[in-house]
Amino acid sequence: MKRFFTALIAALMVLGFARTQAIDYNNLVNNLTSIDPEIMKYFPRWKICEPDLQIQVYRTFVLLGYEKSQLNMQQILVLASPLDVEPGYKPYDILLITCGEASMNSVEIEANMGSLSEYINGYKYYSGPRRGEAKDFYIRDYCFEDIKPEVPASSSQATAIMSYLEPTNVTHAFTLSLFEQSLKIGNSGFWLKSSIGTDEIGYHFWQSGEARVILKRPLYENTEPATRDRIPYLINAYIGGGYRVTSGINDDKSVLSWVTGRDLNGTPGGKLVAGLDFHMPFHPEFGFHFNTEMPLTKVTTESIDKGAYGYTPKADNVKFAINNPNYGKYQIKDIAPILKPTGQVTLFYHWWLNEASPENYIRFDFGMSYAEVEEYAAYDVPDPTDPSGLNTIRYISNENILNLKTYKPNETGDWIYAKAEYRNQSAFPFGISFQYSNQILLGRVYIPLLGQWFYLEGKYATPLRGLRPYEKANFFMISPVLRLTI
Repeated sequence: MKRFFTALIAALMVLGFARTQAIDYNNLVNNLTSIDPEIMKYFPRWKICEPDLQIQVYRTFVLLGYEKSQLNMQQILVLASPLDVEPGYKPYDILLITCGEASMNSVEIEANMGSLSEYINGYKYYSGPRRGEAKDFYIRDYCFEDIKPEVPASSSQATAIMSYLEPTNVTHAFTLSLFEQSLKIGNSGFWLKSSIGTDEIGYHFWQSGEARVILKRPLYENTEPATRDRIPYLINAYIGGGYRVTSGINDDKSVLSWVTGRDLNGTPGGKLVAGLDFHMPFHPEFGFHFNTEMPLTKVTTESIDKGAYGYTPKADNVKFAINNPNYGKYQIKDIAPILKPTGQVTLFYHWWLNEASPENYIRFDFGMSYAEVEEYAAYDVPDPTDPSGLNTIRYISNENILNLKTYKPNETGDWIYAKAEYRNQSAFPFGISFQYSNQILLGRVYIPLLGQWFYLEGKYATPLRGLRPYEKANFFMISPVLRLTI
């Protein structure tokens, strides 16, 4: 008797365990066959347009008690799981069949559609040699329209943008690097930017001896529905000021001592910075760009801080003219090259290779560039406030001094501006660009280090003509980039 009760208890436990497992299995199947609408667009889908199949699917829904008001015989969609082999070598696994607003998941399809589902997934011939016969090559031989699966998109791909470091698809954005700092001010479309270097003429980072702060503001909204998500404004204006920087002259003891030093100087007194982007209303991807940086003051003779300027060696024929009051009194020690006006006028074109999934972006720019560098003679004058005569004041001047040079465009290559930029915004966003301007090749690349908020950016420049006295054969700089968006 004891053995009987033991066996009975064991049998009840097994039955209970089996029942529990069955219930869990059903729940699991139901969960697996409930498809998130946001995920559906990444799976194989097609619309049935075969009249006989449309009727049979419609009748199945009706016989199962679905409301006729929810059904639409002309809107029968099939959702299948992706194949792990090339289509045709294996029949599709049907996950969902939708007729109008009503749907059946895979469990319901298997229970209620039987061989009908085998016609739909391509396992059996529908109109082939022997209707209902299984095939070796699983091609759907009825009328259907494929709906192309979309490529899964990261948040950065949700909206096409013209600049990954200046995203327009967020409310607030902040970018910080050694090259540039930028801030997007809410939904106003305004950007406040600070940058060092004059990339447009090939002198990046401190190589040009200049930096600037500009405000970018939109002037005219883009109302074209097809492009306004990626190009929100047809006209953008830039206004700001440039100023001279002293970094890069003597940084032997700084953390950036490994970066090549410079000899070129920014303009004393600063510059006016202005620009305009104009997108053509009939085709906003195409437009023209204009920018200029003009000195605010005319420098002739000026006292300077000797240690705050870069210098190049003086040629033997550079000397005071006879009519110069300093003739015969002082000696010219060095040459101080100073960057004067710069500017560009270019045509541009934005190209997203696939507008539906805009993760590949290319921009082309072509036009004219202008850059002017003027030499100033540097000489020392005794400090009148020092009776000992040991201290001196350094001056720079271009008045009545012989054989000073001014470098500005005088060849065709000096005028040409050309740039090509490629950006990928997939799960591993990166960008690369090449620019030819002022006969200097400038390359730039950035790659992600941590997620989509911490990057590494590098720039390299080299002149493609003979070196001018103030230029470097190679100038390379890297910087971490912090990119935060809200």
